[in-house]
Amino acid sequence: MKSRLNLSLTRRQLLPNIPSMELRTPYHAYDLQSFSLELSSYGDHIRIIALGFFIVGLVAISSALSFEAWLLNPAIINENALLELAQSSFLILATLLQGWRAFNTHDSSLKRDIHLGLALFAFALLLREIDVEYLGSGVFWNALETILRLIALLAILSFALRMSRQTKLVMDNLGHILLSPTILLSVVACVFYACSLPFDRELFDMDTHLSKWFEETFELNACLLFFCASMAGNIKSVVIKNTGAQCLHRDVMNNHHNKNEYSPTR
Repeated sequence: MKSRLNLSLTRRQLLPNIPSMELRTPYHAYDLQSFSLELSSYGDHIRIIALGFFIVGLVAISSALSFEAWLLNPAIINENALLELAQSSFLILATLLQGWRAFNTHDSSLKRDIHLGLALFAFALLLREIDVEYLGSGVFWNALETILRLIALLAILSFALRMSRQTKLVMDNLGHILLSPTILLSVVACVFYACSLPFDRELFDMDTHLSKWFEETFELNACLLFFCASMAGNIKSVVIKNTGAQCLHRDVMNNHHNKNEYSPTR
């Protein structure tokens, strides 16, 4: 026991005499940035693939339910019937959720502006879907419809003027913005709305009721995707950055790299 204690004390006395060791490496943090960006790109690809499967599954289920309901009750494709009520409900929820995200003070101004634009777009589509003249007759309902459409038009014009002042910031982050789930779902929703137009105009040689079902189902899927876009996570914070801060960070990293490259070796 005594010999072990003496050995331990001897080792402790020798420790201060051992020179400190440093772990040196020829690599720096910026050398791993390309690898990190590659992993990030794989993450974006996986996210897009998963989102694609989600959209296909959601549209398939929604279309199947719409078709079964139409077989049970063909009147659901009429004006202000079940399918149009469902569309209006999804658009109302999308407008409210996107508007709530637009006033989230924890996000950057550009992210809030994007959500505000989506909220205004959903509101404009809501006015398109709701037939105010069917809610009542008279001067009041006609005036209400005109006022709502005028408010939506003025709001969209004001938003367009505001975004025109941030064109450079939007273009610098355009690729990342378009890859965010909120924007991807909204773009796909617009595609579904575009697909409903030929059926609305009855451009195809098919039964009128079947053409009407296709129109309402495409619009239903579009409104459902707009609602899902409003529930998707915020546009990730790394997407919207201040361009000046990005340039400053890049200059600092370049200066650090030059110092390490040309510094004399010890």
